[in-house]
Amino acid sequence: MKLRMIGIDHNRAPVEVRERYAFTNAAARVVMQTGKLQNTVTFFHRDCAGTEQLQNTNGIRGCVLLSTCNRMELYVSLAPEAEPDLYALICGWKGIAPGPERALFYEKKDLEAARHLFELASGLCSQIMGEDQILSQVKDALMLAREESATDNCIEVLFRQAITAAKEVRSSISFDKGNRSAATAAIQKLQKAGAVFVGKQALVIGNGRMGRLTAQALMEAGAQVTVTVRQYHSGMVDIPEGAMRINYGGRYEKLADADYIFSATASPNLTITPERLTGICLSGKVFVDLAVPRDIDPAVGELPGGRLLCMDDLGMEQLSIEQQEQKERAQEKIAEALAEFERFFNGRDLIPRIEKIADAAADDLWGRMRKDCSKLEDGQRRHVEEAVRRSGSKVAAHILFALRDGLDTDAFARCMNILEGK
Repeated sequence: MKLRMIGIDHNRAPVEVRERYAFTNAAARVVMQTGKLQNTVTFFHRDCAGTEQLQNTNGIRGCVLLSTCNRMELYVSLAPEAEPDLYALICGWKGIAPGPERALFYEKKDLEAARHLFELASGLCSQIMGEDQILSQVKDALMLAREESATDNCIEVLFRQAITAAKEVRSSISFDKGNRSAATAAIQKLQKAGAVFVGKQALVIGNGRMGRLTAQALMEAGAQVTVTVRQYHSGMVDIPEGAMRINYGGRYEKLADADYIFSATASPNLTITPERLTGICLSGKVFVDLAVPRDIDPAVGELPGGRLLCMDDLGMEQLSIEQQEQKERAQEKIAEALAEFERFFNGRDLIPRIEKIADAAADDLWGRMRKDCSKLEDGQRRHVEEAVRRSGSKVAAHILFALRDGLDTDAFARCMNILEGK
């Protein structure tokens, strides 16, 4: 079993490149289905084009795809003999011809890949050190992969331990609270340039996690905030107390009265285009795009009177002495947590044996159920068989891995020998 990761982030590539490799949740589901389960997938999303033939000979046994405003990263566990070209796979999923942008990606193997995830989840790789969102984003990416049955034991242990380590870092180290979100960073950047928010009108497009954080930050800065809500969600959306709401379709009418327009959605579609701004006076208005792929057409920034900021305009300030000390303390704690994953990873030679026993258990389970399913139609029977084998294998593997983690090495080795009939 091998561990690999590939990624691109704000340190290596500008937003116009990063957005080419960004994935919505819907597209991420397709990718993880493709990488783990399906042989042929037709892509229907804006950010996935064409039909990609992927055979399960790529050796991917588990995968998680993380796509945020500042980065896209793919983590995979591989069969021992597998060495897939992960950049080429991503290009295939995105409908992009592989090219010189490969140089903008970073790739890490085994324990270095693990170390990177541990530091990432702890906020040490973020544009704003110690920012709060990345841990939730890592959790969400893992959950999405689980829902698509795309994880295996190696990926599960890696992400579970990285999340645990990040929680420990955050509970024991108080990072400088100056900039804890992209929205806060944007507001502070504007304030340094002389912007005033008290009593001003602010429109926030998007009511997801980022939209709510943005609305809250603007209200704390003194602005009067209105949040867009999709019409079919208008009765059940949680927005910060004190903020007003309008239907998403009325955003341009509200925009005409707004001083600040922040867009922070996960939609693959543009929320503001220059064509729709015709007749609206933009003098003094500030547009802030906190999404990747970008929500606001970059051409808006070329219109007379207005100003447009995107994620790359927020910048990354040099760490203070205190922040550098906080980072070093966090890395020490991460090193301690990483040692536990290293013990697990160094015992990975047992994984093929465990998986073989788990597969045998799944075969036995299906053998016992086959007769009961004989009256089903062929398609239904195949579907049930696939579900039974997959679930049976996962349950058996879970039990065996729990035994491995709970027994000493010699005792577990004896258990394995008994199960293998040795």
